[in-house]
Amino acid sequence: MSDTNDDDLVGWPETHFSGHRKQYGDFDAAAFRALLALRTTAQRVENAQGAWFLDAGLTPQKFGVLIVLQAEGEPISLSDLRRYLGTTQANVTGLVAGLERDGYLDRKASTEDRRVSYVSLSRSGKRLVQSLLPGYFGKNKSAMRALTQAEKKTLVTLLGKVSRGFSAQGD
Repeated sequence: MSDTNDDDLVGWPETHFSGHRKQYGDFDAAAFRALLALRTTAQRVENAQGAWFLDAGLTPQKFGVLIVLQAEGEPISLSDLRRYLGTTQANVTGLVAGLERDGYLDRKASTEDRRVSYVSLSRSGKRLVQSLLPGYFGKNKSAMRALTQAEKKTLVTLLGKVSRGFSAQGD
């Protein structure tokens, strides 16, 4: 049993969908509510993480770049970084440019192919990530405290299925 009201998460009561059921043959109330809940949750996560990184002058997206680079521990190509983050090449290029300008990462051109760039954390970037990780991990743990370990794994599986459903639509 949930300790929250699902209408609080979605923002619209179930009765608001009755007209859609009659008018649109493909309307699936459960799918629609699930996507509304997902969007609301994603926005809450984004807002909370924005506040977490504000003092460090970072956005959640910039922190995402830093934590991927910290986890890799060695230079990676921008295309690999894009793939790990699940975003566009243009977005990665902008994030990397800003982080490089701020002194948090180093970029080097490939010796084999000048069109390929590799990025890694600078000393300053390593220090910043190391200073943020304890608080970040603590806040993540606290935010997910209502879920069991099995539920967390199930959530990742379910979100993967939703993500693949959108990928199949051609983005």
